[in-house]
Amino acid sequence: MAKQSTWLEYNWRLDGRAALFGVELELYRSAPDPKLPILCYFCCEAEGRDELTETDIKRIEALGAKCVRKLGQPAAGFVQAGNTRQYYFYVPGKEQYDILRAIAEKERKLVCKVAGKREAEWTTYFKLLYPDEAKYQTVRNREVIAKYRANGDATEAARRINLHVFFKTEQHRLMFEEAARQAGYAIGTPEERSELELPYGATLHRISTLELADIDSVTIRAIRIAQRMEGRLAYWDCAIVPKNISKR
Repeated sequence: MAKQSTWLEYNWRLDGRAALFGVELELYRSAPDPKLPILCYFCCEAEGRDELTETDIKRIEALGAKCVRKLGQPAAGFVQAGNTRQYYFYVPGKEQYDILRAIAEKERKLVCKVAGKREAEWTTYFKLLYPDEAKYQTVRNREVIAKYRANGDATEAARRINLHVFFKTEQHRLMFEEAARQAGYAIGTPEERSELELPYGATLHRISTLELADIDSVTIRAIRIAQRMEGRLAYWDCAIVPKNISKR
């Protein structure tokens, strides 16, 4: 599906498997829309394969774009895992459901199925598709890693990662540091930024490469611990490891 400025894709896990998520962020402004109370699922499966090929994905994206054109509205998002991609549409009623079913029935190379249910609260959009803080951090991680790589960093090299996490009170910070220590992080020098809404900062250290899966693991676990104390990961940084040095 063609990317829009408000379309976001990110990697996460679904039922223990790696998955690619897509979401239309613009819908958040009006969600839940009382005029669109029906959730339709448009699922595409490549039978006989464990993973989708590039050809499969191009065909599925074309089908997704066709659904958008016929409905006259964007998809709320999709989830892709293994050999399937499933699109989600919020629609007014049965007429739009029938449009999607007609598209699915005409497809011959992929197995396409359509289902639907009433979901006026848009629970799937908020709970599954729209990224929470931890999910969105994976997008930030990808962007930061790209900058390090552009500066000649050997992203496969392990080094000390510094995570800067902030809290409302010093007590919250101290509780977080103890929980983080038990989770395997080293605790660095605390920070105080009186001009911030969350002025009490903790600095964590963890040895990791800059490979996306490794950084995602380090940051997501810190975020989940911080959330228990109403804290927030502001950013992470590390020293650049030049490629020629990493090979010595």
